[in-house]
Amino acid sequence: MPDQAPRVAFDTNVLFYAVDGQDASKQQRCADLLEAAMDRGLGAVPLQSLGEFSSAVVRKNVLTRQEAASAARDWATVFALVTASPAAFDLALDWWSEERLAFWDALLVATVSKAAVTALVSEDMNDGAIFAAIEIINPFAKDLGVRLSAHGFEL
Repeated sequence: MPDQAPRVAFDTNVLFYAVDGQDASKQQRCADLLEAAMDRGLGAVPLQSLGEFSSAVVRKNVLTRQEAASAARDWATVFALVTASPAAFDLALDWWSEERLAFWDALLVATVSKAAVTALVSEDMNDGAIFAAIEIINPFAKDLGVRLSAHGFEL
């Protein structure tokens, strides 16, 4: 994957919906997003999201521990894996102390902001919000395709 390619990162909920059969339309949308990101080499996944995904799918009896571990490992190999740095942690503390974001959301956004990511696809944060040049995009937004294309990501 090119170092300077615009990247779209995925929050835990996108990963979760991609394997959860409770809502077929959400599952299809998220699976399609992840597949498109894999095909185009523009996807990034924070290590934090993979850990949260693994815990959530097991806790909610969606996958076994072995299935969750396998899915997380697969995503870690096909997407750019983004890990928190001390600078991201410091930025997250600033946003959290200013009451701009919950701590774990702040750490997620700060982490991807240090990794050539321009958009974070997440259902859990305010759609359209911008933090450190990272646009939060709801995976179920009606204008999803147009907004992702502004980040170099065509569906």
